[in-house]
Amino acid sequence: MSQTDKRAVHAVHALLINRFPEAFPKDYDAIRPLKLGIHADLIARAPDLDPVLLRRALANHAQRDGYWLALIHGRGDRRYDLDGNPVSTVTPEERAEAQKRLEASTQRGQDKAARVREHQEREKQRKKQREIERKNREAKAARKAEHARIQQEIAARKAALIAQGITPESRSERKRRLAHEAAEHAARQAQRLKPAPNRPVGPGWLRPAPRPPRDVTGPAERPARAPDRDESEPDQPLPPVEFRKKRRVVPPLDEK
Repeated sequence: MSQTDKRAVHAVHALLINRFPEAFPKDYDAIRPLKLGIHADLIARAPDLDPVLLRRALANHAQRDGYWLALIHGRGDRRYDLDGNPVSTVTPEERAEAQKRLEASTQRGQDKAARVREHQEREKQRKKQREIERKNREAKAARKAEHARIQQEIAARKAALIAQGITPESRSERKRRLAHEAAEHAARQAQRLKPAPNRPVGPGWLRPAPRPPRDVTGPAERPARAPDRDESEPDQPLPPVEFRKKRRVVPPLDEK
């Protein structure tokens, strides 16, 4: 049903409340069960109203929880006509059917309330998330503005240095220059500490002197030792040698 039809049905229901207050009371607690077939009475006594709208307005009135409560707990179990006169009674089957419909309507109401609470909770979470995103955007905008201000200050300092004849150097260029200078210094240090190829290595280097190459073709031949005497000379006896003990002369003591 469109919103226009709903407004039309509500307008017809308001007319019924004004024309037949005994059958359609304004007080919710004063609702009473209506007679069966009251739709024909409405068409007969309100010919200026659209019968379709009358049926819809009557259905809305009879589908209310208050009407089912009236069928279940109504005093005297009576049904009333448009003028408020009792014309029939409510049967136990109708009361049981009203009880089922009331329970179903209550369950729908509880489910709707749960959905409403879930929707409100989701909206609350979305609101918090939107607030966090807004703060993040503001913080990002502030950081961008601060970065732009710093860049402007750097550009102004560079311009001042250039005006003084000084070539400014960026951080990356300075890092590359320092790294290049460190590498050159390390290369010079290594070249200075490197020993000469023909200079013997001192004990401070803890390196043994180079050995002469060995001949691996065969066992090394030792040089011939010079003989102590000529082998062609015959053996001659050695002259005797007399060993004498050397006497030690002690000078006399000076007498006083």
